[in-house]
Amino acid sequence: MLIGIDASRANRQQKTGTEWYAYYIIKGLIALDRRNQYILYSDQPFDLEFIELTQQYRNVKLKVLRWPFKRFWTLGRLTLEMLLFPPQVLFVPSHVLPLFSRAKLVNTIHDVGFMAYSQFYKKSDRQYLKWSTNQAVRRADKLIVVSEFTKQELIKYFPASASKAVEVVYHGYDEDLYNPEKIASNEEVLSRYDLKQPYFLYIGRLESKKNIIGLLNGFRQYCQDNRESREKLVLVGKRGQEFAAVANLLNDPILKGRVKELGWTPEADIPALLSLALAFVMPSWYEGFGMPLVQAMALGTPIIAADSGSLPEVATEAGLYFDPTNANELAEKLTEIVNNQDLRYNLSKAGIARAKLFSWQKAAQETLNILEQAND
Repeated sequence: MLIGIDASRANRQQKTGTEWYAYYIIKGLIALDRRNQYILYSDQPFDLEFIELTQQYRNVKLKVLRWPFKRFWTLGRLTLEMLLFPPQVLFVPSHVLPLFSRAKLVNTIHDVGFMAYSQFYKKSDRQYLKWSTNQAVRRADKLIVVSEFTKQELIKYFPASASKAVEVVYHGYDEDLYNPEKIASNEEVLSRYDLKQPYFLYIGRLESKKNIIGLLNGFRQYCQDNRESREKLVLVGKRGQEFAAVANLLNDPILKGRVKELGWTPEADIPALLSLALAFVMPSWYEGFGMPLVQAMALGTPIIAADSGSLPEVATEAGLYFDPTNANELAEKLTEIVNNQDLRYNLSKAGIARAKLFSWQKAAQETLNILEQAND
């Protein structure tokens, strides 16, 4: 069978959640499968890592589909490819389906937050995401979702999906990278970012739907409640839309000097930053999965997370949970982590055990099964 994969997001230079998913699931599929042939499509020349895959595995080919416009590559150029030279199955791991296709279609839907929290999305983005999800529900031969929570949300907001074959495939994590025994020099990483322990760590885009304001308010309350404390809050991620409100809070006298913004950070440095943190904090209003949770658990880093979305499903007993609307409750959880060594140990131990249930090899095998079923 010839399996085509939209690798355009996996081929991005600066990846975030869904792009990392696409990257790892593609690598996992190719490393696992010798029976089928693969062709990877991208709108840009492929990175060296993908070129090396073709040298290592004979059943993989790369195809750059040129497109003269900045937008609508999938709806235009990939659509044309699927009409003229279709594979048997096209897998789209992190984007919209082509407009027309002679190939069988498999699409991963990561979340429907644009329906549940529409206020965090521009009207045009919301309309496009709703349209593209309707297209996936209507046209895909198989749908993959990344958590049971996302499956139920998909059925809730797009009832037609209840009659489709919707399969849950959890994310994995890079077991070589997020391995306590293989982390690069901690001192070197701390020095590079001018960091000192102790600190709490956040990873993700700095935007409203990630509840950054709630995180900063909770940490501000913690600083007020613990005036002799010296813990800092480290923010890893790009600035998102509506950053002005975040900037205002960062200039608050109580927070000034206590919050450090690193911006987008290479993944090679994330394990050291995570492993040295007192806790990883994920305050999101809504997540379809929450990949950094598994990375933190693998390293034994305690987790403080909002009791919302998929977060309790992913972290279960490895997390300490709070109401994302309640800054005081978050401050209390931060205080508990600092003052209770036994709690940190128990969360760390539970996280290491929980992380063993997630792997990209397992995710790739489950995805391969779905791709092969789509061609039956």
